[in-house]
Amino acid sequence: MGDRAQVFVNGAPAGVLERERHEDTLHVRSPEYGARLDVLVENMGRANYGPRIGDPKGITGPVTLDGEPLENWTCHPLPLDHLPELPFRGTDTPVAGPSFHRGTFTVDTPADAFLALPGWTKGVAWINGFNLGRYWSRGPQRRLYVPAPVLRPGTNELVLLELHAATTRTVRLTDEPDLGWTDEN
Repeated sequence: MGDRAQVFVNGAPAGVLERERHEDTLHVRSPEYGARLDVLVENMGRANYGPRIGDPKGITGPVTLDGEPLENWTCHPLPLDHLPELPFRGTDTPVAGPSFHRGTFTVDTPADAFLALPGWTKGVAWINGFNLGRYWSRGPQRRLYVPAPVLRPGTNELVLLELHAATTRTVRLTDEPDLGWTDEN
């Protein structure tokens, strides 16, 4: 595995493979013959130093079941360049990923800010279609920088792709960064 993959059987989480843990095998039990297997592969970026330069990305070998390669499977990219067309999770449904979430907030005077996502696990955030970046509860960074030009006076839109789950439906804009642990902590 050249990145990070979440595996689901019949829509239920079955496990995660991570390149940083050097994992390339996940043992999964199928509850029934003909169960649906879904693999969501997340691009974790490229190494730009050391021996990992040029590492392969995505699924780098055969997907097998009991040692036999699976056949007739398809790959679908998420259309992240057209955010309004995505299937968003309703406000009355549990925040369990992977799912897209959308909300609005009001700004009087745009200024540099930081997006805090306490209670959200791992994903990507956009404001007004601008990709702020990835968030991950394990850090080290705890807030995403929001440049003033991204914000508009009045109503603004926030879109989140949550890959796991959240314990809340709220986020905060603040004027303070939180870079996680530093030597000064």
